[in-house]
Amino acid sequence: MATEVATAMRRRDVLIGGLAWAQLLASRRARAQGPSTRAAVVIGVNRTGNLPILQAAAAGAKSVAQWLAGEDFDVTSIVDDAQPVTAAAIKQAVTGLVNKGTLTQLVVYFSGHGMSFGYNEYWLLTGAPDDPNEAVSVMECWELAHKSGIPNVIFISDACRSIPDYNASLVRGTLIFPNRPLLAGSRRSEVDRFLATEPGAPSFEVALAASRYTGIYTSTFLDAFMHPQPDMVRTIEGKSVIPNIMLQEFLSREVPLRLGNVDLQHTQYPDSRIESRDQNYIGRALGPAIAALAPDVPKKVTTLDIANHQLDAAGVRAPNSFRRFSPQIIAQAASDSGFKAGQKSILEASRPDSFDARTGFAISGARVRFALAAADSNAEIVTAGGGAGEPALVRIAQPRDRPVSVGLMFEDGSGTVVAALPGFVGTLTVEGGRVTSVTYLPSRNSNRWDEYASERKRLDELRALVATAAKFGVFRIEGAKDDKVDAARRLADQIRVLKGIDPTLGIYAAYAYADANLTEQVRSVYAFMRGDLGIDLFDIALVADALSGKRIEGPGDVVPFCPMLTQGWQLLRVKEVSLSEQVERARNDMRQALWTTFGPRGMDSIFSAIQAARNRNAG
Repeated sequence: MATEVATAMRRRDVLIGGLAWAQLLASRRARAQGPSTRAAVVIGVNRTGNLPILQAAAAGAKSVAQWLAGEDFDVTSIVDDAQPVTAAAIKQAVTGLVNKGTLTQLVVYFSGHGMSFGYNEYWLLTGAPDDPNEAVSVMECWELAHKSGIPNVIFISDACRSIPDYNASLVRGTLIFPNRPLLAGSRRSEVDRFLATEPGAPSFEVALAASRYTGIYTSTFLDAFMHPQPDMVRTIEGKSVIPNIMLQEFLSREVPLRLGNVDLQHTQYPDSRIESRDQNYIGRALGPAIAALAPDVPKKVTTLDIANHQLDAAGVRAPNSFRRFSPQIIAQAASDSGFKAGQKSILEASRPDSFDARTGFAISGARVRFALAAADSNAEIVTAGGGAGEPALVRIAQPRDRPVSVGLMFEDGSGTVVAALPGFVGTLTVEGGRVTSVTYLPSRNSNRWDEYASERKRLDELRALVATAAKFGVFRIEGAKDDKVDAARRLADQIRVLKGIDPTLGIYAAYAYADANLTEQVRSVYAFMRGDLGIDLFDIALVADALSGKRIEGPGDVVPFCPMLTQGWQLLRVKEVSLSEQVERARNDMRQALWTTFGPRGMDSIFSAIQAARNRNAG
């Protein structure tokens, strides 16, 4: 949660949400006989290390705890007004509830400082960021929650998702859910995520009165139950309730509107991902339904809106329902947000037609100082690149014509690890010392070239669109289970052929399916890509659980020997995949990028790992 708005508005009296806690507490119902099957862990942290002190996090957590207790949840409150909030305390509380084996619903709420690094989310606790374990690794916990055995797990996060201005590469965070395999025959849990803001953006708190503050997201969330709008209320088992799925549109509309009423300089757009069905709900409608009286405020186009409109226009059906805007508005938003520029940089990084290598790489945006291939393959720098329109070219000689891992070091000593695939030329885009895009194009002397060349323009534009949507964190599939399955089927039908032309589309699809809890679709992509390439791509095998319980010592039967997409590193622990010590050391020098990028120390470790494997093969 950010403090910028709170600082700017301390002289303002602002009433947000209108949630009257005396009325809410008076509405508590008597507990049913026997233990409740609903539980919650509510966390609020005002003070985190040397970061700015928040004013509303602990208070917001207490308000949420009071509300949930009134909804017959067994609530464990962990706030920092009396003592520090530790990862151990949260883990003990959550693990104890999961181990009961009797819960039907679990809510985990957090309000405090948050951050994003390596496309993972972290909640920062009292001892963070100095102590890298005093944080919660949220993305990993989402994955573990799917295996908790609890039918519906709900995360509510009123925290920033922005990239910090301090070095966060060593922050790993703690897993607050137990890591255990899903029991045979058990269904994966439905995990609903209510996140206060978009990927990469802050969450704000504002002044309620002279010395009282509230998180704009938390107050709006609670007000959905106190003052619901008519289209949100459903009758389930004789009770008027607000289903989880009905909160999504309310929050996306009301949070930016309410913040805009008190501050014109900042915006905040929530991000909700609902997996549960319509009958799942957290709480009752505590007040009469009231029609919205919001002024006619234009809707802001988000990057999710841009991606959905463009995917729909490209013939790849939008993977989730989307709001309608005119093409002119979408085009302007794509330009203003940098989405269009991201697509352009990928399109302009296409492999030069004059590069006749069967297997190799073209790198735009950075000179290549050194390249090293695994096994008995050799990497030759044909041209180091440098100027605008002058990509670096690296040819890979593969005696056995099999995929291999390749390390590429750029001029500043940073670099990456990628898979060299026979018959493909990989194109990399580097911006500011970070790999922002990796795509593969069939080489001219491969049997895939004619298929690619016949629709080259359309395919290039689609690859750029999918890659840019992934960069902005909005290439995903949402909705209830049946809706997601239908959306996944449409998406698969559209890109099935393209996965054979550009394997990165298979990687993006596998991550999107995994994030949407569509395990069958993940396995389908894994089987297709393995059959097509004759080897496992690390990222796809990882999300398909094909590497679970294994130690990847170095270059071998999976390429490359570590994740290519940065977000894959955040799944190693929960998938129980271990890497060699040299590769693990390289992780400590990772940069914030969509595709795995190491600093100079990290690349030294990567080249040591590749050279050690080459020596073993030679021996």
